[in-house]
Amino acid sequence: MSYVPKILIIDDEPRMCDSLRVLLSTYGYETQTSYNGKEAIECLARDRFDLVLLDIVMPDMSGHQIMDYINSQSFETLVIIMTGHASVDSAVESLRRGAYDYLRKPFDFEQLERRVKNALNQNKLKREYELINGKLELTEKRYQYLINASPDIIFTLNQEGKFTFLNGAVKSLLGYESGQLVGNHYTSIV
Repeated sequence: MSYVPKILIIDDEPRMCDSLRVLLSTYGYETQTSYNGKEAIECLARDRFDLVLLDIVMPDMSGHQIMDYINSQSFETLVIIMTGHASVDSAVESLRRGAYDYLRKPFDFEQLERRVKNALNQNKLKREYELINGKLELTEKRYQYLINASPDIIFTLNQEGKFTFLNGAVKSLLGYESGQLVGNHYTSIV
């Protein structure tokens, strides 16, 4: 079973929320709607969302305040701002607070769908990157354990033949601390 991205639509215009919910559901996304800031905060506290489509101007709370809440909770949720009150200052402030994208209402639904897809792809790539990094870190720890637990001396040399690394076996077998030999030519112990 494949992962279904979750999108929260926050707008004080119920028709806008419902239209976006229906549109995005046809693309296979799981959607929820919220018509005010308080309800949106409750949804965000209760569930994890990949993307939030957020109106800036609402009666009880601004979209920027909701973004501040998202940022304070360290949610890994991208935000696309949708506003009928677009201005350069508003766009700059939204992007400064971490918005992924900024749309001026009314907008074309194909344009919205492309931006949603781009945002979700960004999230997917970030999750895959973190997964790969986690696996790489685990592999590196296992490798270091094997190197350090080996009863044999394991070392690396640079191009001049000087030690750049020696494992702990050098102490038990030759009586040297590895730090004493790093930087010395290998012939110093032969």
